[in-house]
Amino acid sequence: MSIWGKILGGSTGMVLGGPLGAVLGLALGHKIDKIRSRDTKLINEDNLSNENIPFQQYNESEKQLAFASGVIVIAAKLSKADGKVTQDEIIKFREVFDFDPKDEVAIGKIFNNAKKNSEGFEVYARQLVSVFGNQQELYIEFINSLYKIAFADGELHINEEKMIRDISIIFNMPIGILDSIKSQYTKISSSIALENDYKILLSKSSDSDVEIKKKYFKLVKEYHPDSLVSKGLPEEFLKFANERLANINEAYERITKSRKDKI
Repeated sequence: MSIWGKILGGSTGMVLGGPLGAVLGLALGHKIDKIRSRDTKLINEDNLSNENIPFQQYNESEKQLAFASGVIVIAAKLSKADGKVTQDEIIKFREVFDFDPKDEVAIGKIFNNAKKNSEGFEVYARQLVSVFGNQQELYIEFINSLYKIAFADGELHINEEKMIRDISIIFNMPIGILDSIKSQYTKISSSIALENDYKILLSKSSDSDVEIKKKYFKLVKEYHPDSLVSKGLPEEFLKFANERLANINEAYERITKSRKDKI
């Protein structure tokens, strides 16, 4: 069964509890397991630091459910961040997340319930921290998904960018990594294309060839499909990781070529 089918099966709310479980239960009409209702209050505190977020032990399947559920809810709120939800954003959501047409109505209920306003996204991001801890590779793929939605209408609205940056802060994501992800979607002139490639590789033009190569291989290792799935990335999201890996490979090739051309 696909990750979307598992979410719509009604078990996700009981597994996750907290804010994500509540919004799924409300949209799909399922009862929410009260065993973890205490987590909702803890994660809801606005002044809660990441260090104090109660970390829960979840298995691989449960993490995948949390990831995909979080994407639906937060992507819906992101689409509202610019003040409106365009038809392009809704179409892009369907295209990007590639779910079975028979699941469209139920997923639409979750999306529509979450998109009523862009407020409150922080609580869902904090719950994801309670699930994934410091697994930065998963947060990178999460942010990657959000940028796909944000750029769906051809531009990144200032409120959308602020929301993504705020989420990245909750994820404790270094600004360099965030800029690296964004660089994949930013239209740039050829004059600064190479500068963008260095951002994708989390590198600088002043880095030596050895340093560039080391950073490149580190990124390639992090994006191995088996590694990402074992950490909780649903298989349905591997295409995003593979797209990023392709961008990393292309950036490395262009950088190495430009350096050889200067010799």
